[in-house]
Amino acid sequence: MAQEPDAQGILRQWVDAYAKLRVGQDGWRFRSFAQAVRELGTLMAPAPWPRDREQWAPGRCFAAATDYAESTGAVYVEGFVLVPGLTQWPVFEHAWCLREGAVADPSLPDGTAVLYFGIALAHEHRRAEQARRGTHAVLTTDPQRPWSLVNDDALRQGLPEAAVLSGAGVPRHGPGQ
Repeated sequence: MAQEPDAQGILRQWVDAYAKLRVGQDGWRFRSFAQAVRELGTLMAPAPWPRDREQWAPGRCFAAATDYAESTGAVYVEGFVLVPGLTQWPVFEHAWCLREGAVADPSLPDGTAVLYFGIALAHEHRRAEQARRGTHAVLTTDPQRPWSLVNDDALRQGLPEAAVLSGAGVPRHGPGQ
């Protein structure tokens, strides 16, 4: 009998599949948002919502994570989330925050997500890219503003070193790493 893949395996399989859907050209630093997450991202375990603010309804994660980061000083993260209850697309692009090193997801109810894989972004970089792009999403497409598409500049050139956070407040290794 074949053993069922664990959450980390499932999440990585989906991100690997998404990475094959190329957006960029040969010579670009990243050919897709998923490739950027694979190379720069960190696995993060879910944590209970801190209940210091109301959660937003699902479907507006980029705006919700931006609002939460701005109002609390939490770190904004973009990447992928595994929600096993969604049978057709259990892994999808998502934004959440880190507060004191723990996931604070302002748009998914507790118990929904089982694992996150994303890139924690410096406040200054997030703000500058959101203003330049005219959307809440920094690296990928914001479903609320689909004309934004992915951030071609970030895929083409890569992210500045100071844009990606990996120190205090960002877990160095996710579960199982």
